[in-house]
Amino acid sequence: MKIHLAGYNTDVQFGGGTPETLSASYARISRDPRPIDQLREEACREVEKARESNRRIVFDYGHGSVAEHAVFNFDLLGISRLAAEELQNFRLASFTEKSQRYIRIGEDFVVPPELPEDRAKDYREEAARLFSSYDILYGRLREGGLEKERAKEDARYVLPLATSCQMGMTLNARELEHMIRRLSCHPLAEVRDIAGRLLELVMEAAPSLFLFLEPTSMDGFAHSMSAVHSPPSKTLILADCDDDSRVGALLLQWREGWSLDRAMSEWHRLGEASRLELFREALAGLGIHDTVPRQWEFFRAVLQVVVSSSSYAQLKRHRMCTRLASVYDPILGVTVPPSVSEAGMEAEFMSAVERAEEFAGGLDRLFPYMLTNAHRRRVTMDINGRELYHFSRLREDEHAQWDIRGIARSIVEAVRERAPLTFMLAGGKSEMEALLD
Repeated sequence: MKIHLAGYNTDVQFGGGTPETLSASYARISRDPRPIDQLREEACREVEKARESNRRIVFDYGHGSVAEHAVFNFDLLGISRLAAEELQNFRLASFTEKSQRYIRIGEDFVVPPELPEDRAKDYREEAARLFSSYDILYGRLREGGLEKERAKEDARYVLPLATSCQMGMTLNARELEHMIRRLSCHPLAEVRDIAGRLLELVMEAAPSLFLFLEPTSMDGFAHSMSAVHSPPSKTLILADCDDDSRVGALLLQWREGWSLDRAMSEWHRLGEASRLELFREALAGLGIHDTVPRQWEFFRAVLQVVVSSSSYAQLKRHRMCTRLASVYDPILGVTVPPSVSEAGMEAEFMSAVERAEEFAGGLDRLFPYMLTNAHRRRVTMDINGRELYHFSRLREDEHAQWDIRGIARSIVEAVRERAPLTFMLAGGKSEMEALLD
């Protein structure tokens, strides 16, 4: 594992060499009558004084928001896909990960630091077998005429979650402190090591902004994932979902200026044609890259899906929805790429996956490392209508990966049955382009 502090923001006008001067000077804006640029100049002249100011404002006064003015960039190399998922659970951060869809993966995987030495040899051999299965699958899919990108995309389903990855990460100091504190009590040593390295790097650059580092019981609870005792009856369950009335009433309020209670009453008096006209008026001119109006944020759907690790890697990118994920568990089955079945390789695929499951079962709490991208987890989601439109635009598009595209389509279709007007223009960018033409 290698983690580098790639950069951070500094005052380009007055220097100072640390983002702490920006946090300290901006913190003084509300109470100091001097112009902002003078406050910045003073902070850069007296860095230690600025650091003391940060400590007092953040720690004594509890105004942690000033730390949001400091932003850090990190390179993370040689971390497992499993650890990457833990980092990417944090909403207020940005990540770009080297994709297994587009890059042919070499034999590069993470051995958990806490794995007993007498198990390490067997662990490496099992991981190597999975990488060998990946190479065989890729070769056979290419021989069968599948294009390179799709062959890589589908062969990766047999790779373990121990596979190494790289990513760039950008976040502000407040979220970074939250991340470090929470990950420092994670059950996996690899994740705790990442937290320790991040802290080591930022304490050299901006020590006054990282003060609340002792994990709490809530930090520990955040790492507890639900067990799976039996597979659900369906891969998609819509537990709770609004109809068109919520957004419709808000659109009436927007158009007529009524109070919400009157708007709700008037909505129920409207005929179908008037309701359709109301939604068309609000969505007139909607382009493929536009977000729908904020009224859609009041729409709510609660659902449960069962997804492969490959799909979850994309689902977790939609961080504005609320997600609760179970552990990966063989009870939930695996996702076999259709191309693998069509190539007559499903038996070999399942043999590799089942062998990985058997080995993973002997790793106790480290078992997810040796499960594969084909293995599934159960995810409960609470998503608003605006985020669901964004999800639909990206994941129902013809360029989206087939697995997540199928999941997105089933979610949107289920929700559209309940709220056909609210989601009348949902769909992938490619579908919208055709409609607009």
